[in-house]
Amino acid sequence: MGTITWVGLIIIVAVVAFLLGAYITKKQFKQDELEQQAKQAEHALDQYRQDVADHLASTGKLVSKMKDNYDQLLSHVEETNQLLLTDKKDAPAEPYFSKETTEQLQASLKERQSDRSSAQAQPADYVSGESGLFVGTKKESESAKAS
Repeated sequence: MGTITWVGLIIIVAVVAFLLGAYITKKQFKQDELEQQAKQAEHALDQYRQDVADHLASTGKLVSKMKDNYDQLLSHVEETNQLLLTDKKDAPAEPYFSKETTEQLQASLKERQSDRSSAQAQPADYVSGESGLFVGTKKESESAKAS
């Protein structure tokens, strides 16, 4: 074998070795990249799990606080209900209005009853005497008839 054959064989082996090395390096690089992505995805999954666990813990706290508030509200309603339903016959009745107001109301009622007793009296929801549009209407109509 001659020198040219050996040189050609070395060049062919070098080219094949170079291409094989590039292919293996490229494959190794993709594998490293995939491993990196897998680690990132695993880290993201761990972070997500931690976020969900934190969220559930805060939700649990809020639910227990809401339950406590509901229990307080329920006890308050029960106390109020007991206060409203207790028999008030034992306690002295307290008047709704003061003594002076009650006297004024009774006087007003007596005055209205006396006004209603006469046949000429206006209804109780109007002012006594002439008022509004009808003031002087009767006098003008009588003076028109007289002339």
